[in-house]
Amino acid sequence: MKNASDYNLDEMVASWAVEIFEQTASRDDGMDLVYLYADGSEWVIYYSKAHDLCRSCNTDQGEDFVSECYSDNNLNYNEMASAIAYGEIQARLAQAVEGLYEMQSELLD
Repeated sequence: MKNASDYNLDEMVASWAVEIFEQTASRDDGMDLVYLYADGSEWVIYYSKAHDLCRSCNTDQGEDFVSECYSDNNLNYNEMASAIAYGEIQARLAQAVEGLYEMQSELLD
């Protein structure tokens, strides 16, 4: 993803969801990879990219993640942007991977 936008973020997440789904045999294994993909994302690691994502995308899920996981609010400006970006990417990716496993389950039933 070159530019942060909701559309581009959704496209990136959809691509990663397919990769994760193809690499894993179970829903639990897939969810484990969701956390790794989100945590290793350049949009989380690099503060400037995290700030760009926060400025350009809907971050409601990321903000919810921060309010739940960082109730002590002991994050500096850059750490806050990275945490919001992580939470947003992780939530979107988990939802996309879950959707793929649900489709698979429906097809097998």
